[in-house]
Amino acid sequence: MTWLGDELGRIADEMPQRDLGAAVLERHQRRRRTLVAFAAAATVVVTLLAATIGARTLLAEPRAAVGPTLPPERSSISVGVVPTVESAVLHVAQRMGYFREEGLSVRPVFLQSSAVGVALLDLKRLDLAQLDYATLFMANENGKDLKLVTAFHQSAPGTLALVVNATSKVRTVAGLKRKEIAVPGLRGLPTLALTAVLKRAGLTLEDVVLIETSYPEMLGELKRGRYAAALLAEPFITVGREGGQVRVVGDLTSGDLANLQTSGMAATVDWIRHNPRTLAAFQRALGKAQRLVAADPERARAVLPTYTKISEKAVANVTLGSYPDQLDPAHLTRIAVLARAHGWLKRLPEPGEAVAKTE
Repeated sequence: MTWLGDELGRIADEMPQRDLGAAVLERHQRRRRTLVAFAAAATVVVTLLAATIGARTLLAEPRAAVGPTLPPERSSISVGVVPTVESAVLHVAQRMGYFREEGLSVRPVFLQSSAVGVALLDLKRLDLAQLDYATLFMANENGKDLKLVTAFHQSAPGTLALVVNATSKVRTVAGLKRKEIAVPGLRGLPTLALTAVLKRAGLTLEDVVLIETSYPEMLGELKRGRYAAALLAEPFITVGREGGQVRVVGDLTSGDLANLQTSGMAATVDWIRHNPRTLAAFQRALGKAQRLVAADPERARAVLPTYTKISEKAVANVTLGSYPDQLDPAHLTRIAVLARAHGWLKRLPEPGEAVAKTE
């Protein structure tokens, strides 16, 4: 405004002088023009400021809108998990209050195997379930419509093993021919891993007798001589070893299944369609726990005594896998190829078809 007023005054001063009355009149008119100019300039500036503030307000509105404006469709959900090291990250999320922060109450439901999870999802008794990838592929080939919504666990050497009683005369996998082996499920990734180990020893599933039972029951049954061997997962392997009950004869997380993502969280397509905000809230909370454990694996170890019967002393020796927050198609493909090679699938599935398309 100062620049505009000076310019208007300078132009008026350069005009030719006349008589005194005319000069006075001209000076009055010049002052009037200057005031008018100032008023006009002020109007322009105010208008520009208003427009700028309005524009900034409009630009700020989308940023505010990206935050969660609506609560999850469901405030409470049931989530099926197998009580092994694989599900530790969910219990970390519970302990840290990450689900609560997202407006969710999560009720863990312990499963004997992924096959049980498929059945409970189908019956709508679970909202989400931890499923191993082999089980999910087989379920979908048999007409189910299940999708993975997040990765959950990646194996490490020693997280899944074939064990015998510490006093058993069996020393090798080959020595289990015609013997009974306890497994969590007749079909699923653990049993697929067992198939691969038996094959390396010159055996097939037809050469052994599989008996279904839960991980927590296996140690007691093995000690009583109910089975010749058991397919155990951590932390039960460590519990058996620390108690002098078992001896490992085969590591099932080597060879074909070495360092593979083994399980993910899954839901039915119908549930995903009707609960997008609930799913997004669950994914955010679980992802936060997965990143926390990636930075500090001891967080996963610390929660094991809260849902398994393992002592504080023994937990230090448990072998942990990892908890990736991203599904890796390469891992899905490897498991699909292995399942197809052993005749568990009629066709090789497209891994991408098993993953939910969410925003």
